[in-house]
Amino acid sequence: MRSARILAVDDEPANVEILTRYLATKGHAVTGACDGERALSIARERDFDLILLDLVLPGRTGLQIMAELLSLTSAPVLAMSGQSDDETRRDAMLLGAAGFLPKPLDLSALCALIDSLPEPGA
Repeated sequence: MRSARILAVDDEPANVEILTRYLATKGHAVTGACDGERALSIARERDFDLILLDLVLPGRTGLQIMAELLSLTSAPVLAMSGQSDDETRRDAMLLGAAGFLPKPLDLSALCALIDSLPEPGA
């Protein structure tokens, strides 16, 4: 995928800013949200090629909003968390995550993963 539209959801504004800036240098357009309700609102308004969803969010957690988020989009959702135990990974995958990224993120690996996504409509 050459230029992806990405929704990055993380409770830490600094993490959203880092993802936005770094992925922009790679040609991707990133929209950020710092809580689940804002992420859902944005997903209702725009289409994305990929959603990066932190599991630890204020209010409803990433796990709690995942089903609703997936009902709004056909974009794959990659769960992100510093809690990378087997149970957390399993729960995310059972709820529909396309993958799991342990935090801190390996940004070069994230870009490789984004580049491996199929082109929209392909």
